[in-house]
Amino acid sequence: MLDKQRSKENELAYFHWSGNVHKRIRGISLVNLLSTNGTTRFPIDYRVYEGADSKITKHDHFQTMLESAKRRGFKPSYVMADCWYASLENMKKIVRLGWKFIMGLKENRLVNEVRGHYVPVSGLDWTDRSVRKVWLKGFGFVLVARIVFSNGDTRYICTNDLSLTHYDDFSRESKKRWSIEEFHRGIKQTTGIEKCYSVLKRSQLTHIFASFVAFIKLELNRLRTGLSWYEQKAQLIRLGITQAFA
Repeated sequence: MLDKQRSKENELAYFHWSGNVHKRIRGISLVNLLSTNGTTRFPIDYRVYEGADSKITKHDHFQTMLESAKRRGFKPSYVMADCWYASLENMKKIVRLGWKFIMGLKENRLVNEVRGHYVPVSGLDWTDRSVRKVWLKGFGFVLVARIVFSNGDTRYICTNDLSLTHYDDFSRESKKRWSIEEFHRGIKQTTGIEKCYSVLKRSQLTHIFASFVAFIKLELNRLRTGLSWYEQKAQLIRLGITQAFA
């Protein structure tokens, strides 16, 4: 979500849910596809979701980007997403593409450990750290696990990779999804992606694209030099201040 609360005439801004302020605000909603091995972070595609009145949903964007990645030759170990994108249609799309997924599950998703008896995933016996093989209603067999974070938050995750039976392996792989959150924070704080003040749709789209290109350059330089995205930006600011005083 790119915050545009003060840009009421913005042609690309609509009301969307913001995870930062926990309410609907005016902004530009991006659906991003990131390639990561847990240490590198490269955005490879994105789409602009133009609000509830748009005929193209976030799930349509999700599937379109995966189809594009397939045509471009990407071969991910896993497609990862949070529970928002863990719909049956999206899961089945990933399977048709020949890939595996690790996705969040809402606590009320129905699963079946005992044939014919469905319960919410949160209703399974989670007294120990375990990976459970269950039948996900409408999909088929998956492995599910519960992850409890240090702050007490609980997340449920699932995969169609039935070989991830060890909790530590499952948990380690699933935590790589956090790279997308690091990317979201990084591109906002280092490229000024929210700082385009034009109200024109075309200008906003051009600025967003330029910000993605700038981030890729920051990431490439980080891999070459070891300097974080934030330190690279700070160096540019210090250089500018030094030249201004000179």
